[in-house]
Amino acid sequence: MPLTTPCSIRITILTLLAALLVCCASGPQTGVRAEFERQQVDKVAIVPFYSSSSFGIDAERFDTINAHYERAAEHALAEQGFQVVDSRTLRHTMTEYGFWDDFTDGVRLRQSITEYFEPPGPGDSRSIEMRTIRELAAQAAFPAPALLFGEIVYHSHGTCRTEADDFASHARVEFTSSAPDELPRPCVSSHFQAKLVDISSGETMWFNRVFLETHTDESDNTVVEDTIAAAVETAIRDDDGPAALAPSAHDKPRAGSH
Repeated sequence: MPLTTPCSIRITILTLLAALLVCCASGPQTGVRAEFERQQVDKVAIVPFYSSSSFGIDAERFDTINAHYERAAEHALAEQGFQVVDSRTLRHTMTEYGFWDDFTDGVRLRQSITEYFEPPGPGDSRSIEMRTIRELAAQAAFPAPALLFGEIVYHSHGTCRTEADDFASHARVEFTSSAPDELPRPCVSSHFQAKLVDISSGETMWFNRVFLETHTDESDNTVVEDTIAAAVETAIRDDDGPAALAPSAHDKPRAGSH
């Protein structure tokens, strides 16, 4: 069932989301980090995606939505030329060898992903999340040299009384052919961000975010799934996306090289 939010609650959610987006605007740079530009990655393991809220969606339905996000990432990475270890396989493999509990105890993401896997500043020590990944990597705990962490920042399917690009500079609004001309409209909102993390250092290799809103005449499951897939694939297939680290990218000259 679509989730329709009353006007007053919707305005509050939009206000909070706008504040979050402004905050994120000053966060980590998007794209591949300079120190990893020449590193080659052949395989990526997807860590189960997380969110700080279920946004009023019941648990079973939200699990399904989360699975759509992960599958979209798996598909996008595979198309970029990576071997992909899905989240279930990652969990099963690390559990089998006794590493999963240590991993989940040390890497508990509750805040924005922009807060994690960043190099420590002067006088700072590495975070427990980064130390955990480095220590487990030293024990050959991971089945891939890089981990993809994904965060569902915001997800809703209901009624939009404004358009996301009115208050978020990096938001993209799309319309199905059947979308009404005037607001309010049925819509699906998907705000997703992800980091590719190097297991040897625990640091971010690549980061990107996408906020996509689809306006339609009815926010059915097809529109929900298509919006999720488009948001995730847009983030990963960006011009400065993980593909720059894939083996195929190292077979051709980089832009500006001679």
